[in-house]
Amino acid sequence: MILVDTSVLIDALRSLDPRHAEVFTRRQAAICGVVRAEALAGARTPADAIRLGEALAAFPYLPFDESLWATVGANIALLRRAGVTAPFPDVVIATLAIAQDIELWTRDAHFLRLQTALGRLRLLPEPF
Repeated sequence: MILVDTSVLIDALRSLDPRHAEVFTRRQAAICGVVRAEALAGARTPADAIRLGEALAAFPYLPFDESLWATVGANIALLRRAGVTAPFPDVVIATLAIAQDIELWTRDAHFLRLQTALGRLRLLPEPF
């Protein structure tokens, strides 16, 4: 199983490239609440929101356990000490991937800095 970041999800929905679907299926791609919220926030019309909701429903959902919020805070502090600034939602996504011990598929370059600072974050090498 892999966790899919919003950057990959949006690329997949925009391009309709069948390679995304192949990787999603082969690697058992899942999303989390932050990715769901970020994707839905991009809906421009009610019809777009419905289409996005239907696309998101095809993915298994990884819940975010309440006990991980302390870890998010610790990770933000660790990142700050390392001189790394990252968007709060991305630290949440990275924390979940680490807690689940799964790879994160992202196209946002700043996750490389998170990986360096957090150590245990595993990023899926771009498959195409």
